Amino acid sequence: MNQTMKAAVAHAYGEPLRIEEVKVPLPGPGQILVKIEACGVCHT
Repeated sequence: MNQTMKAAVAHAYGEPLRIEEVKVPLPGPGQILVKIEACGVCHT
């Protein structure tokens, strides 16, 4: 599995999201990591 992933990151309230490469989080006890194939966001 990749060590990084793309994420939409909010650095401050009201600022636009930025697409960044971040480290893939490790799941904790009782958690799983799910790979998302596609996603849509409604901006209305």
